[in-house]
Amino acid sequence: METNTDLCLEWKNINFSVPANEGNNFKFWHSCQQQKEINILHNVSGSMKTGDLVAILGGSGAGKTTLLAAISQRLRGSLTGDIVLNGVAIDRKEMTRLSSFLPQFEISVRTFTAFEHLYFMSHFKMHRKTTKAQKLQRVNDLLRTVGLSGSANVRIQNLSGGERKRLSLAEELITNPPFLFCDEPTTGLDSFSALSVVKTLRQLCKRPRQGSSSSTRSSSSNSNPQEDLSSSIEMEVVYPSYDNATEDLLGESYQKSVICSIHQPTSDIYELFTHVILMDDGRIIYQGTTDDALKFFKKIGFNFPQNCNPADFYLKAISDSHSSNNGAAVKLRFDSEVDGLYEGSWLLQKTCSKQYLHRINNFKKISWFYQVYLLLLRYGTEEKRNMKGVITSLAFYMITSVTLSVMYSGVIGLNQLSVQDITGSIFIFTTEVIFTASYGVMFYFPSSLPIIRREVGEGTYSLSAFYTATIFAMIPAAFYKSYLFFGLIYLSVQYTRGWTTFLMMGFVLSLASIAGTAYGIFISSLFEKDKLSSEMAAPFDLLFLIFGGAYYNVDSLPVFKYLSVFFYSNEALMYDYWIDVDGIECPKNMNHPCVRTGIEVLKQNSFRTEDFTILFDCSAILVLAGVFHLMAFCLIRKYVNRTGYY
Repeated sequence: METNTDLCLEWKNINFSVPANEGNNFKFWHSCQQQKEINILHNVSGSMKTGDLVAILGGSGAGKTTLLAAISQRLRGSLTGDIVLNGVAIDRKEMTRLSSFLPQFEISVRTFTAFEHLYFMSHFKMHRKTTKAQKLQRVNDLLRTVGLSGSANVRIQNLSGGERKRLSLAEELITNPPFLFCDEPTTGLDSFSALSVVKTLRQLCKRPRQGSSSSTRSSSSNSNPQEDLSSSIEMEVVYPSYDNATEDLLGESYQKSVICSIHQPTSDIYELFTHVILMDDGRIIYQGTTDDALKFFKKIGFNFPQNCNPADFYLKAISDSHSSNNGAAVKLRFDSEVDGLYEGSWLLQKTCSKQYLHRINNFKKISWFYQVYLLLLRYGTEEKRNMKGVITSLAFYMITSVTLSVMYSGVIGLNQLSVQDITGSIFIFTTEVIFTASYGVMFYFPSSLPIIRREVGEGTYSLSAFYTATIFAMIPAAFYKSYLFFGLIYLSVQYTRGWTTFLMMGFVLSLASIAGTAYGIFISSLFEKDKLSSEMAAPFDLLFLIFGGAYYNVDSLPVFKYLSVFFYSNEALMYDYWIDVDGIECPKNMNHPCVRTGIEVLKQNSFRTEDFTILFDCSAILVLAGVFHLMAFCLIRKYVNRTGYY
């Protein structure tokens, strides 16, 4: 093992600003005009080293979370300043690898158990050469460290608030980072749970980064095996024992440094911190050890009362400085930036840990294809465990199928009266399949954006892998729903066209469903708010329906019709049904011209009759689906890259 060397993280002259009217934007297209900006952080500088547990205190709006996100480089936008590790400037990618960020609100897949979630994330966060045994051992160690061994098989949605917070902490510790950023880790917890979480953080700062002792590990081999998880992501039910400690991801034995934004900690919690940063209006009031904080306030004239929580005293002093005119408050408000920087207790090491950064930069994630595979398995596991919702959705879908079966049950044979009925029914099938598919995913990305923004921003997996997995995961549903929907109708209505026609028409409807899904995802990606996405769908739906050919002669729309998936789907279905129909009854007493063949029906509706029609239409449907997905991907990437993920 290498010698234990402290790592020191510095942040120098950090400034951050946001547009003054950011809250009034729809966040769709950004204006190129110059906007007035509001400064959130003002020339903030500081440092911390491994072994420190740092608290950031301040009133609401003081900039605590923004400072935390800026230091950890989880913040996007107008951010300036330098982040330095042992005298060497580091970029966002390096910072992401050597640190973890614990968000205020846990963001995870709630149908997974605690063990499944950690084991799933270990595939993404650990080196690609890490063995399955090492991943299992790391997960066991983390569950034991945060006190969740007894809840390993409990689904996240059934865990208490404190347990979910500790599970989130365990997730961030998978890579054993030397720096851990926690955004209000005690929010929403009772006093006992909050104290337990901060005690866990304090223990992380005391011990070396290397895993638990061999005696502790040997005890894990005697623990009860997990429940059968064979349906999940390569989950094994037997935990092997180990003679050697699990190899650390980066091979070093650094202690950790934890920095937390925290709101009104109790005195017991405050005493666990070694250092404190006091903020007000985006500026540093004081930073240094918790012991020197009292000296600082006494120096400028504040008297600390007996039996008082220091955190409450500091926050009250900062609050009073805005309204009070006494000498101490004035000095705190105007002179604290000069007198309050206690850097003597935060001596900076200027020695460059080049070997450490070299190992970080050489970290290899799992391959892109394996990312897609794992994300597909996660999607499938979610669907299987949400079977009630899947069945309910399918039931409503089939109610529409039953309704249409009853309505078109009177269609009998091929005659002049049934031509319009069949033509109309085919268009109705097309619209129902496309609309059901599109509206089923209309809110997918607004609801998924928080987890996408966080996991993609943290580098857990690539956005393209997530999007590809999402597309492939939705394809099976497009096929089985389309065939079930159309099959019930085909059995009820006497189309008399045979099973070959049924299979081909069902295939076309499945492709239409895939395109409808792509269209719905595109609509869902237009805005970050689901309400705006649904309202935007109305004008798009109207245009595409008009271009479909049922309400407007497509010969009058020589160009626009090619933009509508309704047109291609309707034409392909009509062609498959009518192309080889040679005889249609024509009574002598008809008051309007008769159509005697299927080709005449197609020409009457201005559809193509060439041999390549179905191939052309199916290809066009897939091309439109690809275009919708490409536009949606670009929009989602814009949202993910534009804002932070803290």
